[in-house]
Order: sequence, then C-alpha cells, then structure tokens
Amino acid sequence: MMLGTASAQKLVLEKSLGAAWGNEQVSDANKANGRIFRLREDVRCKDLPRVSEVENLELIISEPISIGWLALYRLPLSADNYKFVVVLYNHDKQPVTTLDLCRITANHYCEVQDVRWDPDKQSVLFNMACPSYASEINGQGSKLYSISMEGTINWESTWLVSNDIFILDDQFVYCAYGFTSEKDYIYLLDKNTGKIYSKLPTKKKIQYLELQKHGGRQLLYAVDYDDNLFIYRVANDPQSPYDWQIPGGPDCFTLVYATSSDGFLNVRDNNSIKSKIIDRLTDKVNGLGGALLLRKMGEWSRIWINNQVGYVYTKYMGRQTWYTGKGPRVMFANTVSTPIYREDLLDTGTMPVLTYLNIGYLIADQFREEGDYYVLDSEHENLYVKKSDVLIKNR
Repeated sequence: MMLGTASAQKLVLEKSLGAAWGNEQVSDANKANGRIFRLREDVRCKDLPRVSEVENLELIISEPISIGWLALYRLPLSADNYKFVVVLYNHDKQPVTTLDLCRITANHYCEVQDVRWDPDKQSVLFNMACPSYASEINGQGSKLYSISMEGTINWESTWLVSNDIFILDDQFVYCAYGFTSEKDYIYLLDKNTGKIYSKLPTKKKIQYLELQKHGGRQLLYAVDYDDNLFIYRVANDPQSPYDWQIPGGPDCFTLVYATSSDGFLNVRDNNSIKSKIIDRLTDKVNGLGGALLLRKMGEWSRIWINNQVGYVYTKYMGRQTWYTGKGPRVMFANTVSTPIYREDLLDTGTMPVLTYLNIGYLIADQFREEGDYYVLDSEHENLYVKKSDVLIKNR
C-alpha cells in the first residue's frame, strides 16, 4: 500500500533576466568543463585503479563522494556504439563496485550525459539521453535513473525528462530536457521516487543548473542555450488536491477505511453517486486504513488512494489517527516531504514508504520511541517516522 504524497511542490519562476544578468552570477561548478557542452566532464583524480571492465574506456568524471570516489568511464566519442561504466571506490581508492549502466538499463542507444551520487540513499543517479532527435528513437530516451550500489534500479523517470545536466539536494532532483526543434522543459522530481512534481516550458534548452541560498531561501538558477538566466523557487501548490492546509481538511495525519457491512466502499471520481467508480476502499489491512483523508465535505469525503484522488461516502468511512489532543508531546513534519514508513514485513532490509507529509503538518501526540524512529502503534502493523525528519513540541 503506497498512498502517495500528501502535499505537492512546484517550481515557480521568480526572475527572468535574459542575457543581462546584472548582479546575479553562477559558479559553473556543476559543469566544470563549461556550460556549452552537453556532456559533463570533471576529472578530479587521475590515479584511480582500473578494473578490467574499463581497461579500454575513457575516464570522464572522477569526483569525491561520501563513501570515497565515483568514476564514470565511457567508450570514446568516435566509437560506433556506447558503453558507460560507473566504478565506486572507497576512501583508499580501492574499487568497491562496478556498474555497467547500459546493461542495467538495457539501453545501448542512448548516452549518459550526467551522473550524480545521492549520499542519503547511497545510490547513483544518471540520465540516458537521446544522442540526437528524440523522433529518431520514437521518443524513447532521456530517462533519469536511480540505482543502488548493487545495480538494482530504485526508480526510473518517464521518457524525455533529462538530458545534459541535472542536480539534486536532499529532497528533489532538478533536471531539464530540450533539443533543437523540440519542446523544452525544466522539471522538479521527487528524489526518492522519480515522481514529477513540476514541469515548466522554457524558451530554449537548459544547459546549466545551480542551487543558491539567498536570504535563507534556496533558489534554482537555470541558464539556457542563449545564456538567458532564470531563477526559480520551490513552493507548495495551494491549488493542489494533495494540499491538506485547506478549510475542511483534517487536523492531523489521518488514515481512512471502510466500515460498511460488506467490508468495502466504492471510490468515485467525483462527489456524486452517479460518478464513475475508480477504486475500492476496504476495511483496515494489517491494522491500517488504506487511504489518506484529504477533506471532509459533508456527505462526501475526499481521499488519496493508490496515487489518485477519489471521493467516498462519509457515513461508511472510518478514521484512524494518532492524535488525541491530550498527549504531552506533539509531533510535526519537519521536512518538505516527510516520509511515513511501514514495517518491513517481507524482511527486505528496507522499510517501505507509506506516504509523504508536508513540512509543518501535525502527525501525532500518541507515539513512542524506538532507536532512531518514533513509532505510531496499531493493533497489528505499526508506522515509523525518523526522528531527524520531525519536530517535537512539548505542550
């Protein structure tokens, strides 16, 4: 059961400065070889030992990362085919793992134009970009991937999302797609899932991205093919159906479930008995409700179920919260997308994410501590929230 995010973020254009930037500037640190080049090249260490898989390849990128070093090797640009291999090294510059990106993605016709290390997930992000017009490969290129150190794909974006540069922070991936005579866009993606939060058209292809802090705010600087500068910020979308901060919304994190005698409740695409049925809400599963409450609307309630908004009849909907108004401490989400985790019932070694909550949202006043987590108990399966992701206030 993956409910999805309870709030939405979007990119908002703050300034469009054209080619005359005034006092604004970028460092070019995210593409050391120059903004005009489609392939990022940045070799900071030339003496990394070669593994057999890269003996005949060129070193394109070598940069320090949290576990040591990341290196990207490729066949020469003059070669008739593609091969891209990432080697991760420890701090002693000894190879730890080798990742053949073409083999992992089953893609031998696109080129890796940028690669980045995610220290939070200890994973490698890279794009498989169209080498020419997207129409020549039926639009099946320029995906963004996240893979584990073992070579497992964590997630992949849709087509035509990323070529040239991309960057990331602790919440988002910032990327763009564009090409001559094609439509150009800039994107905001969820770093944990690849979900697209925002897609904005641009006049020209974006060829450089950089994050800067100004007045306590983080801003995205984007430079296009004609050297025009655009400055964006990330904002919550108040018109989004996933925004809980609306009249009639719940006071706290709330799951819902069916209380009808037959054990299920039809989910409709609008608040009318004549509307199309798009899903079914069941009774609790493993002690947990199967959807998020977005808003009570009298006879009907708006919910978030299986990554879509739906409506159910309030009379047969039960509510489950961990907030009584009487607990000595109150827990609030303290990151832009605060994950709520489920138990690892399949013993995979990773707790799956149930949903994400927006910063500032009230989660619970009934919880206990367990190591690095706060626990929301149910009669069977419990929920977990990282202590580092929340703010606790005493009453």
